[in-house]
Amino acid sequence: MRAVADVQAEGLRAAGELLERMLGSEPEDPGPRRRSAAGDYNALVEAWTDLLRRTVDGLAAPGRSGALTVAVDAAGAGPQLRLTLGGSRNGDGAATEVWLHNGTFRAVGPLGLHCGPLVDPGGAPLDGAAVGFEPAELDVLPARSSRAIAVSLTAPGAPRPGTYRGTIQARGAPALWLPLEVVIGEC
Repeated sequence: MRAVADVQAEGLRAAGELLERMLGSEPEDPGPRRRSAAGDYNALVEAWTDLLRRTVDGLAAPGRSGALTVAVDAAGAGPQLRLTLGGSRNGDGAATEVWLHNGTFRAVGPLGLHCGPLVDPGGAPLDGAAVGFEPAELDVLPARSSRAIAVSLTAPGAPRPGTYRGTIQARGAPALWLPLEVVIGEC
């Protein structure tokens, strides 16, 4: 809840600064306007859209399995992605989707996701585990669009049961990062 409150406070502060800039930009002597009202309106709508998106992301259940959506221009950790493996079958694996959303007015790219090492709370790595992304790279993510990336994990043999965590980052979108949790149950 503290994270949600922090995001809301940051959004309201940004919106307040935007309104002050808009209201404070009027000259004492009304002369020719240099900025368009449409540009000011778009900036205000974009700020409120960002605030709403961050609020909804903060309210999402942490550690849920299944597809999730994350903004490529996010300024902070995205929602947690969780993959669950059975634990005793040879070649066990899991997969889900991450939807990359570009809500800006400009194209972003090229983009490529990658994952750091998966370790348990004691620092022991999940040996042999491989996190894969399909497609491995996006040439461009057009403005106001979304694209799904399949995220898969394979762990050969019978991996040790436990909870392992790592971080997914994106080349081409330096502000984006997602916590990844892998849960291997005993079967």
